[in-house]
Amino acid sequence: MRVKTFEATSMQEALNIVKQDMGEEAFILSTRTKHRRTATGLGEEPVIEVTAAVDEAIPRPEPPQVVVNGLYGLRPPLAGRTPDPGPPRPARDPAPAAAAPERQTAVAAKEWPSAPPPPPVDLQPLRRELLEIKGAVEALKEQDGRNQTILRELDQMKAQLNRIQKQGMPQAQLQLPPSMLSLYGELVANDVDPMIALRLCEYTQRTLLEQGGDEAVDPEQARLFMRRIIADFIPVASPIQLEPGKLRVAALVGPTGVGKTTTIAKLAAYAKLELKQKVALLTLDTFRMAAVDQLHQYAEILQVPLHVALTVEDLRAAMRFYQDRALVLIDTPGHSPKDSEMQNQLRRFLDELPEVETHLVLSATTKPRDLADIAQRFEPLKPSRIIFTKLDETSTFGPLLSTLVRVKRPLSYLGTGQEVPQDLETATSRRVADLILPLPQVTP
Repeated sequence: MRVKTFEATSMQEALNIVKQDMGEEAFILSTRTKHRRTATGLGEEPVIEVTAAVDEAIPRPEPPQVVVNGLYGLRPPLAGRTPDPGPPRPARDPAPAAAAPERQTAVAAKEWPSAPPPPPVDLQPLRRELLEIKGAVEALKEQDGRNQTILRELDQMKAQLNRIQKQGMPQAQLQLPPSMLSLYGELVANDVDPMIALRLCEYTQRTLLEQGGDEAVDPEQARLFMRRIIADFIPVASPIQLEPGKLRVAALVGPTGVGKTTTIAKLAAYAKLELKQKVALLTLDTFRMAAVDQLHQYAEILQVPLHVALTVEDLRAAMRFYQDRALVLIDTPGHSPKDSEMQNQLRRFLDELPEVETHLVLSATTKPRDLADIAQRFEPLKPSRIIFTKLDETSTFGPLLSTLVRVKRPLSYLGTGQEVPQDLETATSRRVADLILPLPQVTP
């Protein structure tokens, strides 16, 4: 018997290798799963180890022995063959002696007839069936393992969907008709707060049904109506108003990295180049020299004065000096909303400017929950307007709507890039509606 061990990535591959190497008559002795290093040596992969055996030569069974004349091991006489008479016997009567052997032979042939030996038992089909049965069992084990993996993944997906439903998908949204449910999913996919999205859908559904009776709401009509609701719902402020002979002061506050300095440069460039007004720049950001250098470069390009205020007295002196200007733009240091000491210091500066127009600058790339937290922490600085920047760096605009609903401050400007002054838009309600719920593109 020849015994050999094989390795393969699956049971079916192992069976094929066994058949090719040892033939159809081979049978499985044992199987097990183990791990080996991958070809790259960076990990391990599971393999099937199969031990098989095959008989090199199958002996044929000997013909069975029969009893002849009371003796074992003597074959019966065959047709056409004269049996061995054996040793000579004593002489007796010739006639009886000649007839005796013939009679005995006839009786022996009659009483013990010759039978062909039984054919040898062919075990090859049985071994082949056993091999197939073992292979099927191993395949079922592998399939069962895969099924268990799939079931675990489905359980994980189910648990995740349950968490999403509890945290972000109210049960009431299941009662929305298909047209409203589609809009709800689009709003949530755009990162609109699920509760706000649900309220918009419910109001749209209720209003359209009241206007049109009990008929089903048309999806296109529902989209257009909801866009009008969003446009009416979003508070929008007018741009900074400049009046002849009156100084207007605007300060930009907000966390680090939201683009306050670049936004100030855009506002200054628009007022100087487009409106032909006298502008001055003032910075309180003495903590980051890079910000001061950047604003100084903008001031030189625009040919407007720049003043750095280190103390409250510096701020008072600068404001007296710039009384002849139409617009003074103040850049403030970016800081963490949790930095209460810096916020108190900045508040003391802004308290010196009772008529200052304070804009809270937020980045559209900030997480929705962080936006609400930042707006709340900057509330002591009394911002009257909100500017959203970096719209070019995100693909979802729902946080704008969610933040404006919670903060209840009007939106003044939208920053859409780094170009000065092109990438600064005056906020409009239609523009916000286009961002939150865009119109479907018409295919030509």
